[in-house]
Amino acid sequence: MRRLTLPGILVLLLGLLAGCTPPDQPIVALSVQDGRPVGVLVTCDGAFSQLSVYEDGSYEGTGTSTRWHISGTPAQEVVEVPLLGPPPQGWELHGSGETPAAGGGGPEKTRPLTELRPGASYGLGGWSSGDAITVPFTIADFDRIGPEQVLAPKDHRTTRIMSRNDFLRTARMSCD
Repeated sequence: MRRLTLPGILVLLLGLLAGCTPPDQPIVALSVQDGRPVGVLVTCDGAFSQLSVYEDGSYEGTGTSTRWHISGTPAQEVVEVPLLGPPPQGWELHGSGETPAAGGGGPEKTRPLTELRPGASYGLGGWSSGDAITVPFTIADFDRIGPEQVLAPKDHRTTRIMSRNDFLRTARMSCD
C-alpha cells in the first residue's frame, strides 16, 4: 500500500480547492420607493456588475427565460434602480435574444420582462465580483416593505424585511 507524503497531500488539497467557487453574497435587496419596486445592489469592487429580475418558471419547457437585465460599471458603491425601468447612466439594458450570464458564463436565451403580474413569482438577482443570493418576491410583498426597509435574503431559501442600513452593513461585510 502506498502512503501519501506531505507534498502529495498538499497537491491533492490544492487541486480540490482550485475547483471551489466563492459563496453567493447577500448584496441584492428589494425596496419600494413611491410605490414602485426598486432593486438595490451593493457593488463589491466597483467593477462590472449586473442586476436582473426573472419570472419564476418562465424557463421551464421553453428554454428561454423571461427577464429584465441590466449590466455596467457602477459609478457608486450602491446602485438603486427602479425595476423594469431604464438602466443607470453608463449601464446597458439587455432585451430579448442572448444575455451575458452572471459570472461571465455563456449567453442565456431571454425574452424581455415588461411587467410584474399579480400571482406571479419573481427572483431579483445580481452579480458584482460574485453571484448575489437571489431574493424571491411577489407583488404582494411590496405592501410589507416600509420606508427605509428592504426585502433581503436571510439565506438561500428565505427572505426577511430589514432596515436599509442593516442590509447595507451586511452586504458590505460580505464583500470583504
